Amino acid sequence: MQLYHHPCSLNSQKVRLALEEKGVDYTSFHVNPILGKNMDSSFFRMNTSAKLPVFKNGSHIIFDTIETILYVLYLSFTIEICIATTTRIVFMVLGNEFLKRTKGVLYYSDSSFFCKIFVSKTCVPIGHISESDTHPESRYIERIAVVSVGNDSFSNQEVIEWMQKIQQWNPKYFTLLHIPDKHRLYVSKFIRKVVIARMAESPDLASAYHSKLREAYETEEKLKNADLVKRSTESLVQLLDEVERKLNDTTYIVGDEFTMADATFVPVLARLVLLGLEDEYISCRPNIADYWGLVQQRPTYKKVIGKYFNGWRKKKTLIKTWGSLHIRNLLKRY
Repeated sequence: MQLYHHPCSLNSQKVRLALEEKGVDYTSFHVNPILGKNMDSSFFRMNTSAKLPVFKNGSHIIFDTIETILYVLYLSFTIEICIATTTRIVFMVLGNEFLKRTKGVLYYSDSSFFCKIFVSKTCVPIGHISESDTHPESRYIERIAVVSVGNDSFSNQEVIEWMQKIQQWNPKYFTLLHIPDKHRLYVSKFIRKVVIARMAESPDLASAYHSKLREAYETEEKLKNADLVKRSTESLVQLLDEVERKLNDTTYIVGDEFTMADATFVPVLARLVLLGLEDEYISCRPNIADYWGLVQQRPTYKKVIGKYFNGWRKKKTLIKTWGSLHIRNLLKRY
């Protein structure tokens, strides 16, 4: 398993926290978006959105953050499924089932299980069957991802709902708004030159690169839209206030154990601290302030976030990135 990410990427932090919390072994590849490394053709061919992180397990590649975290959860639990034919998936299940099919993804849940299965073929859910209903020559057992609700709070449906709720807040424009204009415009101009250079090197990807170039210009225009920036801020405040109320009754977002809802939320707080907004958004909310102090003590936080954004390591990360950026820009090595 490989994870293409960067320590400064908020979504990368979410996925890495999930991987570290679950103790999943993976190979780490740093892709620095500030230096335009996510525009290199080798990465761009794999993910033309150029967004981080990208999780790869064999031929299976996931770009969506929540889907990646759920997939990480699945690696710890298994359920047996039987393939009756090349176009039919048969679940051996008990209890009242709820099955929903959307865009090549099957969801299954009952009182004991919740799982999400990624499939590339057209699949028809069957429901209750016996072994005699299948053809032995076409049956095989495949280990897939499943989350057990029984003894593991990671699997709770409420956790998944919170993950999705937190993920709805897009930090892009909020973050860019709090970066000095001269720095933001300097990086933006450099990235546009990188895109143009990669476009010349890989003409077969020209249309995809052109889309990224247009997106860069559109981003600068959107930042001039006061309503958009206001909505982003209001969305963040609403999320923080909701978490503050939730923490009145629990130690963590969902209960008294750290779950993937927390793995999704902690990087949001880390981003606010990185932008120097801790007093404005965290300290003024006593429950979140206590929560923030608690999660910073976790070994996974120290490895994924604290390692890069505390003390001299923070300066090292920034100096290394800005130094490389200035040198490449000076030498016109885009």
